[in-house]
Amino acid sequence: MSTKPLSPPLIIAHTQIRRDPVGRYCLNDLHQASGGAKRHQPANWLRTDQAQALVAELQKPSKNEEGLLRYEEAPLEVVNDGFANGTYAVKELVYAYAMWISPKFHLLVIRTFDA
Repeated sequence: MSTKPLSPPLIIAHTQIRRDPVGRYCLNDLHQASGGAKRHQPANWLRTDQAQALVAELQKPSKNEEGLLRYEEAPLEVVNDGFANGTYAVKELVYAYAMWISPKFHLLVIRTFDA
């Protein structure tokens, strides 16, 4: 497993968003930042056709401008180890998840990443 140097902690709505060793963001923390409504749980989003199609697209080998594969690791990983439990996802999936929750939360996530 490769590791990336991590940037400063990401804080959204007074909630720190955890990252795993390869830099994916915890959707469960985003869920809490959005208000924690049961209907917005990451598991519910992951069951949607749109989320499944997006994950499948991200799993396809693709190359960047230098001809290198874009992701070495899976774009999504569910961790249930008793310590760092959560669903960890790449930034593209974070944006899609936030969009599914609400336009307001989506804008908050985009603006936080851009800041």
